[in-house]
Amino acid sequence: MTRTLMYTEASAAPDCLQRQLERLPEPLGPLIRHLCTRPLRLVITCGRGSSDHAGVFIRYLIETGRHIPTASATPSTLSIYQAGTRLEDTLVILISQSGQSPDLVHYARMARAAGASTLGLINRVEDAALTPYCDFILPLHAGPEQAVAATKSWLAALFAGLMLVAAWADDPQLQAALVQLPEQMRQAQTLDWSAAHGVLDQARHLLVLGRGPGLGVASEIALKFKETCALHAEAFSAAEVLHGPLAMIRPGFPVLVFDQGDGSRPGIQQTIARLQQAGARVMLASTEAVPGCLMLPVLPGLLPWCALLTQAQSAYLMIEQQA
Repeated sequence: MTRTLMYTEASAAPDCLQRQLERLPEPLGPLIRHLCTRPLRLVITCGRGSSDHAGVFIRYLIETGRHIPTASATPSTLSIYQAGTRLEDTLVILISQSGQSPDLVHYARMARAAGASTLGLINRVEDAALTPYCDFILPLHAGPEQAVAATKSWLAALFAGLMLVAAWADDPQLQAALVQLPEQMRQAQTLDWSAAHGVLDQARHLLVLGRGPGLGVASEIALKFKETCALHAEAFSAAEVLHGPLAMIRPGFPVLVFDQGDGSRPGIQQTIARLQQAGARVMLASTEAVPGCLMLPVLPGLLPWCALLTQAQSAYLMIEQQA
């Protein structure tokens, strides 16, 4: 059976994460010392497309793990509108597979000039135009990525964020969980999400929902449906979808929901009930079954942060088959 580039690269993610476990402690050392000696009032994430979705995940990591306000950058503020800003006591995290985006390079250069510390989460570090403008770099160690739809480097960006916050917050529970995650990602590759094809085969539209850090995963998965299946998929917060988008739900409308099993679960389940009342066909990735939903198998007993990576891993392979 011929394997696509997307399948091959997505399946390589566990090995990428294992390399990060082995190699990132060295560059993390000076970065953590810097962060612990310099008070920060703000963190800004900066990326395009999938990298911006990784930034959403990392934003929740930092705000809950370090209690520092974190926001997504608007690169055009600097590159198009030439609007300067003061960034003293700010960490700017630049996320990029290639490290070549002109907007990101310009933002990094201007951020440093404005007083920010800059951290690059970059895959192709050696030849990246972004590298000279980063004070610190955490290489993603994902190797060459040739598929149009980036997969392993996106999961590696999330994992780098997890390693960063685990060390920065000195969180032994998260640190221990990350050691187990590469093997759990391999297990996630074996989970059968093929039941989703019966819902998606005739779909013209799709909503993908998450809450908290799950919104980053939902946004990424919606993008992958667009670029690989030519399916009009839109991501929303499981809270925000009730404020407008709910009105377009008709009987049989497909909705894919990611539930990482944290404090967001009651709200997610309330949203599912509203969607079902409107006739939606809900596919749910969760350890807790909800009546009327098509349940997609997930691994039990994981930290919510880790659960989301394994759910994304399973979703990537399901999307590759759908395409």
